Amino acid sequence: MENGPWSKPVEFEASAGSRRVIASTEEASHYLLNRWPVEGGEKYIEARKICLDVLAGLRAPDDARAAFVAAAAEAGMPQTNSDMPPPGGDG
Repeated sequence: MENGPWSKPVEFEASAGSRRVIASTEEASHYLLNRWPVEGGEKYIEARKICLDVLAGLRAPDDARAAFVAAAAEAGMPQTNSDMPPPGGDG
């Protein structure tokens, strides 16, 4: 499977007044491993596993996107862009 950018980037509020945009499984993996603001969580663990599967070519990139969105919601970082188009796309 291809491991390119997600169909839509995920914009979320990382902390009060601080927004982040994640556009690929590689970016999500880095954020989950190095910048995640809370410890643990079922959705967090699941997102890490799914990202590894995507990077290994076992799953589709948008599986990682969906898992990242769920983990961010679990951590209290709501998505702020449900309709953001993909990079270079027109919606």
